[in-house]
Order: sequence, then C-alpha cells, then structure tokens
Amino acid sequence: MPQTQGDINREHLFAGILQIYLYYRFVVALVLLGAFITHLADHVFGRAAPSLYLSTAIVYVVLSAIALGFYQLQGRRLRPRQLFVNLLADIAIQTILMFCSGGLGSGLGYLMLVTVTLGGIFFTGQMAVLIPAIASICIILESIVSAALFELDTINVFPAGVLGVLLFASALIFSRLSNALIDTQKNLKNETAFSAGLKELNELIIDRMRTGILVVDGNAMIHQINYAARELLGRDEEQKTLGIGASIRGEAKLLQRLLQWKREPNIKTEAFIPRFGTSELLVNFANLEATDPDRTIIFLEDLRSQAQQAQQLKLASLGRLTGSIAHEIRNPLGAISHASELLNEISQEDPTATRLTEIINTHVKRVNHIVENVLQLSRKQNHHPETIDLTQWLADFLKDYGLGSRNNPVIDLTFKSAEIQPITFDPIQLQRVLTNLLDNAVRYSLQETAQPWAEIAVSLQVGTPTVVLDVLDKGTGVPQEHRSQLFEPFFSTSPGGSGLGLYIARELCAINYASLKYQGPEEGKPGHFRITFVHPNKILK
Repeated sequence: MPQTQGDINREHLFAGILQIYLYYRFVVALVLLGAFITHLADHVFGRAAPSLYLSTAIVYVVLSAIALGFYQLQGRRLRPRQLFVNLLADIAIQTILMFCSGGLGSGLGYLMLVTVTLGGIFFTGQMAVLIPAIASICIILESIVSAALFELDTINVFPAGVLGVLLFASALIFSRLSNALIDTQKNLKNETAFSAGLKELNELIIDRMRTGILVVDGNAMIHQINYAARELLGRDEEQKTLGIGASIRGEAKLLQRLLQWKREPNIKTEAFIPRFGTSELLVNFANLEATDPDRTIIFLEDLRSQAQQAQQLKLASLGRLTGSIAHEIRNPLGAISHASELLNEISQEDPTATRLTEIINTHVKRVNHIVENVLQLSRKQNHHPETIDLTQWLADFLKDYGLGSRNNPVIDLTFKSAEIQPITFDPIQLQRVLTNLLDNAVRYSLQETAQPWAEIAVSLQVGTPTVVLDVLDKGTGVPQEHRSQLFEPFFSTSPGGSGLGLYIARELCAINYASLKYQGPEEGKPGHFRITFVHPNKILK
C-alpha cells in the first residue's frame, strides 16, 4: 500500500493520538483477558465459547505488545500499512470476542466504534470508508454465524444494522474533522511561513537602511539595533559594538538626549558625536505606543548625508557663478597680456619699461592660473565615480607622478592593513587631489631637509572598515593659528600661491563623499593631511 503525502501529514499531526491508541488497545486487551481469568463477569466474557475467547484474548495482548514494540523501535511511529493492519486485527479480534461472549448483546461490539473512529482520523478517502465497511460486514457475519451455530430462531439484524450505521457515521464525521484539522494546520503553517518571511524581509530592510535604528526599553537596554546604528556609534578599544542586550548608558550623550526627550517630547535635540564614533549624528525619538509603550525607537542620522546633498546644490550654483566670473576676467586679461607684448616690442631699449612689462606678464600668468583653478570649480560637479582598488591604482599613479615631476621626488607608499576594501571615487578627481597634496608635501620637505620626499599611508579607521589615506612630509607642519583658515579659498602661506589648491582638493573630496582634513601631530606621526573615504553603502545615489 503506497504511502501518500496525506498519510504522512496525518501521521505527523496525530502522533500523540497514535500513541494513546496503541496504549489504549494494550490496556483493553489486558482488561478483556484479566476479566475472563478472574471470572469477573462470567455471564458476559466468553460465556458462549470460553476456550476460543481465552486464546483470542491472549493473541490480542501479544499483538498489542508487538505493535508497541514496533512503535518504539521505529522512532515512536508506525507506517500507514502497519497501522492499517493493526486496525483490521482489532476488528477481527473484537468480532471473535463478541462471538465468544454471545454476540451483540455482550456489548463488546461497541469497541469497534473506537477502532473505526481512529481509522477515520488516520486515513482519508476510500480507506476511511473501507474500515467501517469491513467492521459492518464482520458484525453481520457474526450475527449470522451465531444464529446458525447456536440454533437461534432470529438473527439480530436490526442491532447489527444500527451498529453498522453508527460505525459509518463515526468514521465519516471524524474523517471530516481530521481533514478540517489538516487544512487548518496547513493554513497555519503557510501563514507562519509568510509571517516569518515578512519578518525576515522587514529585518533585512531595517538592517540595510542608512539611518541608524535602535529600540530600547525603559532601562535603556537595547532590544533591536541595525548595522547602520552599530557603525555610526563606533567600536570601543576592544573592537566591540553595541548589540542586543547591551545598554546605551555607556553612550552618555545619547542617553542624555533620550532622557531630555522623555521630559520634553516636543524639544529639538542637538546633534552629537558619539563616544567611539567619528561623525556628527542627529537623533530623533518615537514611542512604540501600539505594541509596547515602554519601548522607544531611536533614529540616528549621519549629518554627512545631509551635507552631501547640500554640497551638490552648492557646487552646482558655485560652478555656474565661478564659470561666469572666470570667463569675464579671462577676456580683459587676454587684452592686458596682448597690450603688454606690444608695449614690450615698442620699448625694447628702455630697461624700465622692459621690467614693468615683465611684472605685468608675471601677474597676468598668476591671475590666469587662478582663473584656471576657479574654472575647475565649475567643471568638477560632472564627476564620474568608479570603484578603485587603491593598491594597483596608487602604484600606477605614482609612476605617472614621478615622470611628471621636476624634482625626482621619493614617494613612499605603505599599506597598514591587508584588508583594504575598494573605494568609490572619480579617478581623475582623485588624481588632482593627490597631485596637489603631494606637490605641497614635496615642496615643504625640500624646504626643510633639501630632500624631495613624501609618504602615502593607507589604513583602516580604528574599529571600522572605513579606508583612510594619509599624505605625510618632513616639513615643520601647519602652525596652529593657520589651521582654521587652511581650506579657505585664496588663503596661502606660500609666496606666489593662489590659495585655491587645498580648497579645490577638499571640494573634490566632498563631491565624492569623502573628507579632507589636516591632522595635528599624533603619536609617532607628524602633522599631515588625511582623506577619509566613505563606505560605498553610505553613498547617496
């Protein structure tokens, strides 16, 4: 008999009922045997055929014990075929015991109601009908055989028919109930799987959001935190991040703003830099009023995201403005340069005039250089970011830089970590930024040590996958009083400098979602410029 998927489902669903049934039939077999041996009811049990009753009752006990043994050996389960055989054995044995006890009047025939009902529960379709049909046939045959052997005048057809109807009704009713229970279980399983999938999807969406999200209870314990929140809050010295079950009490500024918001929900909280983080964060709060009023949702927003959008708008406007100004300056500048050349041809014999025309040409070139730098501001918003492997890209860049430099500088390239991830940056704009920084580093090293030297050091920001690039030199560093003006346009400490190099370099970094800063002297490292590249997942597209 093939095992259908419905049989498997029923076996799995009604495992507890199967166990109860096996122990029930074993106990019933013992009771039937014990009642006969102890002569508890001689007028009922085995009164028509005592020897056959005793043999059949013993067989019933043995078969019940064997079924229990198979049930345990097979991992507390029975195959559908084994279960069907046991049900047929129950019908046959109960029919014989009923015959030995005087027929339907003994009441033993009603044991078949349990057997047939269980058949309706465990089986479906034709099998559920076959079992009560066999039981009804056995009851009718028993009535006929009893009437013939015991020379009865009448056959108990009516009681047999009533019992047969009860058997069919019980089987059909419980079969329908079991089918309904199976369908309910399937629907519940499908809904559970759907809910689990929806929960997994929600968790994935929350975890991939750029906004940091935490859920904390009244004791400031974290019940949920996404990846962005862990990265924004940073890692401690042991490289540990906040996680579920931890407390935000160690992040004093965040806890302070949470308590302030609970006192005054309408107040706008101030941005803060977390204890182990590097970015300024804007924090907002909301209560889970519908599900748990004691829990609070905390939203952490990296202000760099807003700055990126503002930067793009600013650069677009600034580009149009500087382009127009540069164009208007370049036209009269060309006229001045041309007039200077004509004046130099007319007064070649006059040393004073020659010197003055040289001064004019020098400053025309300087202004023209400034105009070229200003024009870069109007061109750089059309950037084309690419994924760059710094290991190979820097090696190629330094080859080109060495060939284009007049001082034959020595540029050291070091990687402080073997886990440097690719960055996202416009390669042409990155070349401009590094060229500017290296030119400055080589120039200041040459002034201080008479050696054209610089170093590029690539590493990871402490406790994060963020890539940083440092440009070092052997100069004396930037004086403290000049650091606040270092990136302002037209500010320069170098004679003849336009004061736009560092400003343009920082703007180019900003449009590529990176940051350029001057780092004061650190342990074992002099003052230097640092580019911090943003993680690709945090780039606004």
